Amino acid sequence: MRPMLAVPASPPGVPPAGDAWVHEVKWDGVRLLAETRDGVVRLTNRTEGDVTAAYPEIVASVGTLADGTLVDGEVIALDATGRPTLQAIAHRMHVRDPGRTAKLAQTHPVTYMVFDVMRFHGHDVTRLPLSERRKLLEELDLPGVTVAHRGRAVWQVSEQHDDGLALAHATKAADLEGVMSKRRDSVYVQGRSESWVKVPHRIELVGVIGGWVPETENDGRLGSVWIGHAADEATFDVDPVLYPLARVGSGLGHAARDDLLKVLREIERPTCPFDPPPVGPEVRRTRWVEPMLCVQIRYLTRSDNGTLRQPVLRALRPDVSPVDAATADLYEIEG
Repeated sequence: MRPMLAVPASPPGVPPAGDAWVHEVKWDGVRLLAETRDGVVRLTNRTEGDVTAAYPEIVASVGTLADGTLVDGEVIALDATGRPTLQAIAHRMHVRDPGRTAKLAQTHPVTYMVFDVMRFHGHDVTRLPLSERRKLLEELDLPGVTVAHRGRAVWQVSEQHDDGLALAHATKAADLEGVMSKRRDSVYVQGRSESWVKVPHRIELVGVIGGWVPETENDGRLGSVWIGHAADEATFDVDPVLYPLARVGSGLGHAARDDLLKVLREIERPTCPFDPPPVGPEVRRTRWVEPMLCVQIRYLTRSDNGTLRQPVLRALRPDVSPVDAATADLYEIEG
């Protein structure tokens, strides 16, 4: 089964108001459906891929969850500041080897934030309104209530709030991803629905890579990239100069970083393509590249000088020409 997906808020950044809506924290993690059948739990991602092997602590702590249950939620991991981020869980997303996943469950533990139920004791409840499904969810003996991992509940029910605007202010102050607003009468459907609205705090854009910086302790691994926009779109084809936006060091998994690095090594150049050139201690270790590759970036705000605060790499954008990056359409990326 594929999960229900939200549409962007309109106007952006403002949760829908009124008693018809209920609001939750929008978690920055990986969408996950969990199903119990014949005493076995199976975990699937938003494209129905089986990811059970990646999260052994979720499976091990299934406890007394009733057979014939199907729930929806987000699996999250905390970064060094205690904040859930996609990059914190990137260590876990593609690992399936039992030995490695067992170690990662100790070094990079996850929490499964459950927010909906689609099958209850073997009965399909997708046609019930969200308000009724929520009651059923709270009746379930979720493992997080009774089973802890290193003193931490692995399964948790994501809280609901009546005041979407207050939750938006609180989540922004806490540097969380945003708010998810849902109609109380919404039935559960596969795919995108206007009954669920996402209100992310962060903003996205497409930028051009102009250089890369190796990891501090491994010169052969990609640590971060410098990104920018065309300084002059009219002359960029003959004089490809960028003005700097940010140095971005988080957001892509190890496999994607390795693939990106292979391409960047092939287009290295001796001179900096930015004007003005970036500043900071990492500049001296930067390998400059021809400004040919585009990436989609998510960021919190812009500083007074126009640079991006807290940028995160979201996706490679080979479909975008560097000269068009500033006005390119954005990919719809979940999480």
